[in-house]
Amino acid sequence: MKKLAVIIVTYNSERDIYGCLEALFAHNDLGEALEVIVVDNNSREFEHMQQEIAQRYGERVEVLRNSQNGGYGQGNNIGIKHSSAPIIMIMNPDVRWMKGSLKAITEKYDKDEQLAICGFKQIINESGKPGVSFSILNHYPGLVRLIGGIIAKRLNLFCWRHMYFCGACFCVRKSMFEQAGLFDEKIFLYGEENDIHYRIHHSYPNTHDRYLRDYVYLHLTENRPTTEKQFAQRVASNEYVMQKQGRAQGTYIRSEEQRRRWSKRLLGND
Repeated sequence: MKKLAVIIVTYNSERDIYGCLEALFAHNDLGEALEVIVVDNNSREFEHMQQEIAQRYGERVEVLRNSQNGGYGQGNNIGIKHSSAPIIMIMNPDVRWMKGSLKAITEKYDKDEQLAICGFKQIINESGKPGVSFSILNHYPGLVRLIGGIIAKRLNLFCWRHMYFCGACFCVRKSMFEQAGLFDEKIFLYGEENDIHYRIHHSYPNTHDRYLRDYVYLHLTENRPTTEKQFAQRVASNEYVMQKQGRAQGTYIRSEEQRRRWSKRLLGND
């Protein structure tokens, strides 16, 4: 019986996916109870990638081809629906699992029926430089998100009622996620994490999340630039999420404008 399903969505990700799988299996202490599903969003070199994964891992990895690039959420939904394990781990192909027992994660869910989402510590280089493991919920004012985020990151403090985990790598109880509606497929790439946090805890108000700070993954994003197009897409997605939650129009836009303004003033960042 499968205990944990790792869902990895790829799109022209050949340079990342093999390292992702190698690190995952290097830390597999679940044996045959680990279910690994790669969902490819119609990449150019799908056949080559599929053959290479089959040659390396055989039946230990199932590769599904999506007929379209419907976005991050849509691809993950395909994998989740196809999976059989009760616990889902969402993992980006540019993630490398570095530290932490997969078996222990499933045991935490077995022991705590109200555990919904688990998150882990993100680093962005092999020297251990911290990444963004979690963020303050987007309806808070920009200055609160900026200063609070800096303090929380520096002290490695997480408060699940006011924060959500980075979507690059996290676990969620499948039954709760399905009841909450899975990923919103109208969101192509950004904003899913805040949306997932809200919908799961709205559907299951007595549940909670847990930050496993000793479980570490490397997210290969150091020195990766963010374009203005990507920033605009992120703002639009998060504004859509805020309005889904019944927030006033412009809630996230105003919050993000304030955050950027104070970030530039206090930190010299744009």
